Amino acid sequence: MKVEPYKEHPGGLFPGIHEPIIDITTWQLVQRKMEKPIVSRSILDDQLPLRGVLKCHCGNFLTGAPSRGKSGKYFYYYKCRCPKHNNISAIKAHQQLLEVFNLMSLSDKLVADIKNGCEKAMEKELKNRKLKLKNKKEELVDVESKLFALEEKWLTNEISRDTYNRWHNNYSYSVLNIKGAIERLSVDTSDIYELLQKNIKLLTDIPYVYDNSTTLQKREFVTMVFDTNLYYEEGVYRTPTMMNLFKCNLLKMKEKECLFFEEKRDNFTIIPSSGVGENRTPVQTSN
Repeated sequence: MKVEPYKEHPGGLFPGIHEPIIDITTWQLVQRKMEKPIVSRSILDDQLPLRGVLKCHCGNFLTGAPSRGKSGKYFYYYKCRCPKHNNISAIKAHQQLLEVFNLMSLSDKLVADIKNGCEKAMEKELKNRKLKLKNKKEELVDVESKLFALEEKWLTNEISRDTYNRWHNNYSYSVLNIKGAIERLSVDTSDIYELLQKNIKLLTDIPYVYDNSTTLQKREFVTMVFDTNLYYEEGVYRTPTMMNLFKCNLLKMKEKECLFFEEKRDNFTIIPSSGVGENRTPVQTSN
């Protein structure tokens, strides 16, 4: 129970006198999962879709803003808040990223293999769902019959009120759970198959997928592919993490100097400085 502080008594969480439904450790784990993660605020700008997604080599997320040239025309740049760190032309950054996406595009054969694998997995899952649905329906009939028998015994005074209440609650709870499972297993999943058939071919042209996405979708795509670990250093994109599906041309990406895949960066930890705007230094840690 949550108790507010009062005078000299500290507040906090204290065990109640009632019997707990779950243990305190499980409760705390659930509370942590329910807490909303702190998300850094980033204003969406179609000219700067990587702002707040792409990182500097120091670990800070790059910001972005337009800069007015001598001709009066505005040019967009990605910048790090630390002095003398990244200051990248948005045009260059976007061209390099499209080159990365071009090399991430999958061959027709690989896409066909993925499609066949997905279809087999979906067929297997559909069979399992049908079997689980059949078992749950049988289980529901069994529990409802027990509930009916319990009510008959109560009406004929064969059991006490306490016994009736205890078992009635148990059976009623089971019925609700089983009906919920039946409802979930009965959901039509044909739309998933249609989505697969319609969109799987897009994997052969990742730049097209990226270019035709909204700014928010572009951000989500980059975050998903590189697991929020895409950063920029010495004129090249770098990352220690990347979806296995798109690792087919890592050597070509390195040769063209558009992306370096560096798993060794897992051995480094970003140590934040105490002052705002100061450098953050990667420090090697022991394995």
